[in-house]
Amino acid sequence: MEKRTFSLPLSDSDRSYLKMHSVRQGKSPNAPDDVLLAVWNGIDPAPAAKLDAATIEGIRQDAIKAAVAAVEQHRPVRIEIKVGAEVKVLPNAHRHPVFAKVLAALSVRENVYLVGPAGSGKTTIATQAAEALGLPFYSTGAVGMAYQLQGFINPEGKYMETDLYRAYVNGGVFLFDEVDASSAQALLAFNAILANEVAAFPCGTVKKHPDFVVIAAANTFGNGADAQYVGRNQLDAAFLDRFMFVTMDYDEKLELAISSNDEWTRYVQAVRKAVRAHKLRHVISPRASIKGGKLLSAGLSREEVEQSLIWKSMTEADIVKVKATMQEHHWRVAS
Repeated sequence: MEKRTFSLPLSDSDRSYLKMHSVRQGKSPNAPDDVLLAVWNGIDPAPAAKLDAATIEGIRQDAIKAAVAAVEQHRPVRIEIKVGAEVKVLPNAHRHPVFAKVLAALSVRENVYLVGPAGSGKTTIATQAAEALGLPFYSTGAVGMAYQLQGFINPEGKYMETDLYRAYVNGGVFLFDEVDASSAQALLAFNAILANEVAAFPCGTVKKHPDFVVIAAANTFGNGADAQYVGRNQLDAAFLDRFMFVTMDYDEKLELAISSNDEWTRYVQAVRKAVRAHKLRHVISPRASIKGGKLLSAGLSREEVEQSLIWKSMTEADIVKVKATMQEHHWRVAS
């Protein structure tokens, strides 16, 4: 039988397995991950340890818990939603931890301001919520002019509808993505549409459908540009007041579940952790995990994939700092 292989950083289940192996070899299970890996590979860097039965049983129980946790991180989440007097159970699927909160707000037609880093899954949450509620899904990205939201009358006198108009009149979940990158003029028009039960469009005044609800997705809280997102605008307080705020971050368990290469994904997550530790202005989203798994399976080298998806525009000095931090904390995955 081919010997099992491990790489750093270790997952919880791999670490527990190596601890049990270390005990069987008469070594300490409380050694650093690199020492546990060395013992597995037949190297003897640590002194022998004599453990009593209670300690060994505790290690065994920890291994069982880690194995269960490894299974749970890939298990779809079961969510119930109350629609009137009816309780609807959603099909099992992998969903972000904030999904249930967003869905609950939308189910009572409360607008949601969803703020999170680039690539954290805001659009996915919006589409999943619309599907769960049985509503049509409409969207737009950042807009610079009001007519991109409201529509316009063309030279032939025909009203050119927008997704916002369709959602407002017919009902549906409307995603306004990158709302904090939109112009003040456009947001003023959007705020007027949200303000009342009727709204003025170029085709005339129309009544809001009772199932019209909005998700405004952003990278900031509407306070203007920050060090990471320099192209974002400050949003009007009256506009922000119309939303329930939900903050989200990357869901690394979900990232592992939907990516195709666990080792690569753990490496991406380790780099992200080191980048954040140094407070660098550099985004490493789950897109790097998903795309990287695909590119590696297509035959691209590890070096090529790392350069194109992780290091990109990062300076050489920052790359050295990040790699040093990963090495220091045993976060580095062997290539």
